[in-house]
Amino acid sequence: MLHIVLADSELETVPKELWSHPSVSKQARRRGKRPGNMVLDSNFHHAAISRYFPGEENRRGRPDIVQYFLLNTLESPLNIYGKLSVYVHTRKNQVIFVDPATRLPKSYNRFIGLIEDLFHNGFVPNSSKPLLKIVDMDLFTLLKIISPSSVYVMNENGKRKRPGEFVENNIAVIIGGFPSGDFLTNVSIFENVSIFERSLPSWIVAFEVLSEYERKLGIL
Repeated sequence: MLHIVLADSELETVPKELWSHPSVSKQARRRGKRPGNMVLDSNFHHAAISRYFPGEENRRGRPDIVQYFLLNTLESPLNIYGKLSVYVHTRKNQVIFVDPATRLPKSYNRFIGLIEDLFHNGFVPNSSKPLLKIVDMDLFTLLKIISPSSVYVMNENGKRKRPGEFVENNIAVIIGGFPSGDFLTNVSIFENVSIFERSLPSWIVAFEVLSEYERKLGIL
């Protein structure tokens, strides 16, 4: 089993400070939603983020990263063979537990609606066996639950290694769920490794790690 965690993901509902900003209130009226029940999205809320959280406008509000990551991992051969567990940890120390059987909508708008329901209800769908569940939890508590044999953090400033040098059974691989900058969580206690000479998108890093483990298992 391979465990992959998208950590410090820029996935959150619209912070209260932004509710009255025109870019937020206008969208809330158009969608018939309360501002606090919407997902923060820099596509629409960039000006609001820039005003109330200066310096963070190019980082916060990136649910698209989570969507790309989940689509790539959940539809991978490794997941189909039941050899993958996927988690999303957010900047506000919440963790989304993802059932391997989850099939996410490829439409971005439908994905946003799904995540908004998840934040509002705590799980989706509303059944005895939800496919997605979100709980308050920091990264270290999650890792205690997973109990991997080793933890590797994908970091462009880490020690250069090929995936084949560290990918093995029962490891946890932590990948940043943000477009730029560094982890908010102190991950320096774990081994930080880099698989390429420059920064790569989170879903590409996940793909390279998954592909290596698939080859080792003979799936590919």
